[in-house]
Amino acid sequence: MGRQLRVQRPPIRNISDLRDRCLNIWDNLSPVIYQGLVASMPRRVEAVLRAKVKEHLEHDLWIPKGKSKGFWVFVNSLE
Repeated sequence: MGRQLRVQRPPIRNISDLRDRCLNIWDNLSPVIYQGLVASMPRRVEAVLRAKVKEHLEHDLWIPKGKSKGFWVFVNSLE
């Protein structure tokens, strides 16, 4: 969308013009683009989750509690 906005003439004059042009581009996307976006979502969500887990692992610690493997306790290392 950004590429399409940059090449449009006349240049965007205000926020309303930007909104209208974005909606126009979005409304005219090809089904192939939609399919690609939908197909890429699992990979994108996984990447976000991995980044968040990595971020938390750098600051926080999860340790097992008790004899059951199903119970874990969150320990914030910053406390």
